[in-house]
Amino acid sequence: MFIERIKRIFFKYNKKELLTYSSYIIYMIMLRHISTFKFYIKCWFSNVSVGAGAKIWGKIIIRKFPSSVIEIGSKVYSISSPSRYSFNIYPQSKMLTLSPDAKIIIGNHVGFNSINIMARSKTISIGDGTLIGGNCQIMDNDGHQLWPAEERWFNSGVESDESVIIGKNVFIGLNVIILKGVEIGDNSIIAAGSLVSKSIPANCTAAGLPAKVVQVNAENIR
Repeated sequence: MFIERIKRIFFKYNKKELLTYSSYIIYMIMLRHISTFKFYIKCWFSNVSVGAGAKIWGKIIIRKFPSSVIEIGSKVYSISSPSRYSFNIYPQSKMLTLSPDAKIIIGNHVGFNSINIMARSKTISIGDGTLIGGNCQIMDNDGHQLWPAEERWFNSGVESDESVIIGKNVFIGLNVIILKGVEIGDNSIIAAGSLVSKSIPANCTAAGLPAKVVQVNAENIR
């Protein structure tokens, strides 16, 4: 039965196209195994807690400040290889903690693609089952003090940092920026290209610059 199926595939498609696509599939399998192995090694060296069953395609940069916390659940799924992802994305993901008080907590069965998570002094948490599209930025800080303007070069503004809480089963589209102090409720959807500067409730769709609720997903409400 298996041999017959292979024969049907072989005679159905153009041979050069079939060879090219088969080579791509083999490369993706190799990339996943190599990337996943490197990811676990990085986690071990950086003292990052990570569960079993991760599937990784591409590079993840981990920079963990001593005594800070990065915890990653089981069965995480990450793509940061432009060859693997359907859209064009940055060629790496990043997880950065910049002080001993910073925490990054990622739940079970979370999928993220070429994202940057930067926790400077607070907590960034992502709930179970959440999916995050490529090129997303999540941060607990402004990067620099905003006011007074003359202080920006000399004051980090760390005292204004705020935690970011993303609930369970959230779907976040491509190129979304999530700023400090934001909470996104369970089951909600953030449309591609949105800037999330205010909290978004559960069971809704938000979009725009800044993101606002555009639809209540009543079918998701229990």
